[in-house]
Amino acid sequence: MNRLLEKVKGFWEKFKSQSKKIKIAVVISIIAIIAAIASAIIYSSSNKYEILFSNLDPNDTQTIVKSLNDDKVQTKIDGNTIYVPSNKVDELRLKYAPNLTAGGSKGYELMDSGSSFGMTDEEFKIKKVRMEEGELEKTIKSFPQIQEARVHITESQDSVFVKEKTPGSAAVYLKIKQGNSINEDQVKSIVALVSGATEKIPKENIQVIDDKMNLLTKDINSDETDPVNSEALTKQQDAEKKYEDKLQKAIVSLLEPTIGQGKVKATVNVNLDFDSKQKTQTVVDPNKVIVSQENSKESNTSAGGSTTSQSPVDNNMSNQITSANTNNGNNSTSAKEDQKTNYDTGKTESKVISAPGEVKRLTASVIVDGQVDAATQATLENIVKNAIGLDANRGDQVTVAGMTFDTSSQDAAKAQIDAMNAQEAASSKNKMMIIGGILGAILLGTIAFFIIKRRKKKQEEEDQLLDTLVDDTIIPKEPEEFDPIEFEVKTKNSHLENEIKKYATEKPEQVVEIIKSWLTEDER
Repeated sequence: MNRLLEKVKGFWEKFKSQSKKIKIAVVISIIAIIAAIASAIIYSSSNKYEILFSNLDPNDTQTIVKSLNDDKVQTKIDGNTIYVPSNKVDELRLKYAPNLTAGGSKGYELMDSGSSFGMTDEEFKIKKVRMEEGELEKTIKSFPQIQEARVHITESQDSVFVKEKTPGSAAVYLKIKQGNSINEDQVKSIVALVSGATEKIPKENIQVIDDKMNLLTKDINSDETDPVNSEALTKQQDAEKKYEDKLQKAIVSLLEPTIGQGKVKATVNVNLDFDSKQKTQTVVDPNKVIVSQENSKESNTSAGGSTTSQSPVDNNMSNQITSANTNNGNNSTSAKEDQKTNYDTGKTESKVISAPGEVKRLTASVIVDGQVDAATQATLENIVKNAIGLDANRGDQVTVAGMTFDTSSQDAAKAQIDAMNAQEAASSKNKMMIIGGILGAILLGTIAFFIIKRRKKKQEEEDQLLDTLVDDTIIPKEPEEFDPIEFEVKTKNSHLENEIKKYATEKPEQVVEIIKSWLTEDER
């Protein structure tokens, strides 16, 4: 213990002997290490629990919590979500999963829970209805959009009299998952499922209600009697809206390049005719056409004088009567010839079927930022008329006006956006400063650590040397080497002289011969 205190005291003395910068770096490093340890502890403690079960039925939640308390397992409950220690999640799921009742719905399991011996017909009917309700609930809850479902069935009433028979009915409650929705076709599928899985319950007697108390089958049941249902109306309105948006974009994109960005506002109202029409056209040919012609002849002989007569009835018939008397007696002969011709006028019939979606009438209003003169206004009106295909025979109208736009709301929104951007930039800058401070502290701490370690090592070497001197033990040292001292300064002449001396020492005979040759040349 005393040794530990001595070490701490020695460390404190060394810390006090350091410079101010090193002290600050060491303190910051210690604070950063403590913060990192605390963060790790908090993070590990926050991840101590994991989800065991969530979105359970209240009855299942009560059963699971009771079982956990009996087994003395630490739990945390948040709404209908149960948390347990992370190291026991898999074990507890395997243990308690068989106790769940599939979200509280029981179907054919009711037949396994009891015996039908001694059961009356009324009790069996009730149990049968409960089984049908449970099976339908489990099937509906298996759909990805449905979180909870309840089904209530009212059985049909049979009678020997047809008029006294009452069909069954059903009501379905749905709780839609957050962020999901169901359309009309999906509601029809649920209605068909309930009708097909039950007995004597027609589709029109099935009502579907969501958790917002909206009757989802309101429009579906009225479709059978109302030829124009809400879905068809919605499609027609969407078609009109889409056509209006197309014309509005066409007007704005046409005028903005010349007038300016954001200085044109346009609104178009379109009425479309969605009635399917069939028209028959008949074209009459003025020329007559013979349809039929009939000829007939008739002759008679009788007593009397001889007369001849002809009387046309009309343009298509001729009658002729001829009488002849002979001198021999009173015999007479008559003949009649008829010709009947029927005429008719030629005609051509054609059928024209008009597809739905024809434009009945459209109007457009265009506002330009600023004041415009009459000539410019007339030009803009002509441009817009041609752009949208205006037809005066339908009663189409176009209005163009110049007004000064109010930009106060846009300026306020821009100011808010600028403030948010500035705040975000400041926050980002602060984060970067904090991160830089932490990194700087870590760097300073590392530098201080190495400096202290180096000084400690140097101090240990000095202490070891001092101990060696105290013990009168001299550590053998290697002999020191010194550079030779040059008394003469080297020059070019001295270098040449040294080289000559070296050559004469190494080759004296050659030097003698060279000297002799010099002397002989001087004598000459």
